[in-house]
Amino acid sequence: MDKNYQMNSAKHILFLVPGFPADENDFNCVPPLQEFLLKLKSSYPSARISVLAFQYPYRNTQYIWNGINIFPMAGKNQVYMKPLVWLRAIKTAKNLSKENHVDVIHSLWLGECAMIGNLLSKKCNCEHICTLMGQDVKSNNRYLRLSKSERIKIFALSQNQSDQFIKLTNRKVNGIIHWGIEDQKLENLGRDIDLLAVGSLIPLKNYSLLIKVVAELKRMYPDLNCKLVGTGPELAVLKNMANEKGVRENIEFTGLLSRQEIFMLMQRSKIFVHPSTFEGLGYVFAEALVNGMNIVSFNVGCAQPHAKWFIAKNEEDFLSITKKLLSTTLDYNSVNLFPMKETLDQYAAIYGVN
Repeated sequence: MDKNYQMNSAKHILFLVPGFPADENDFNCVPPLQEFLLKLKSSYPSARISVLAFQYPYRNTQYIWNGINIFPMAGKNQVYMKPLVWLRAIKTAKNLSKENHVDVIHSLWLGECAMIGNLLSKKCNCEHICTLMGQDVKSNNRYLRLSKSERIKIFALSQNQSDQFIKLTNRKVNGIIHWGIEDQKLENLGRDIDLLAVGSLIPLKNYSLLIKVVAELKRMYPDLNCKLVGTGPELAVLKNMANEKGVRENIEFTGLLSRQEIFMLMQRSKIFVHPSTFEGLGYVFAEALVNGMNIVSFNVGCAQPHAKWFIAKNEEDFLSITKKLLSTTLDYNSVNLFPMKETLDQYAAIYGVN
């Protein structure tokens, strides 16, 4: 084990999350949290880690995930269940703290988990930190009022997210900590895919712009090869739009894929196009970079100018940059701008496990 990760004092860290992987094969449920917890457990084996999952999985029996105790509250995203879920979470957390005192509560999303976390931090007499995750930093989030509580330390994933939080709450975050990613070994798969997009097919991700870009680029590159990975309510709309624009044969809608399958596609792809109009972090950016891709995006989440990352000002700029990159000799070396060690070290210091 890396000596930098060794821990001398045992701590009990309780995570409160809306959803957690139902088993060890549930790869697409909050990947950055999965990677972080695996590294935290392997790096600090004497720490006790417990997870309360409020809504998902849809069962209420305790289980073990990679050696970590998971306690699902089985809310199933049903509004009428919320009070019961909150009571279950409070009771479970208090029992856990009686068995082994909870030192830190870490809630994800500034929502019901943060609300219950704040209450529990008083009952368990422990620290409470909350990581902002994405759409919780929007004006329609009624839980933003929690920002007035001095008990909660709030951490953003990116400078963009931090700036948005200040505008909405007039409170500065306690720090910015990105979700880290491990380095990837690149296989020599060949870069036969021109454009790749990965994400939920929802209006916020703005994949209609991807269809427009492909339609424009097809004039110069009739055999343009694009893949769109993901599923969601916009699927039928996007397929219809692709048909109308005459690019249906240029875009493959792959549906939902495992993380490993996505990584293999990334290692076959030249340009990662992400037209989303909002991101808290955009973990998929980190995934694309470590798999050797070049990125075109707007200034969302953790976007930053880099030799392999091009930030568009508007839709016309997005198209122009993508067109230029397709005619350029690109660098496909792996780049890790968000190393896991940085994330782990920062949270370890907050948890008091250094």
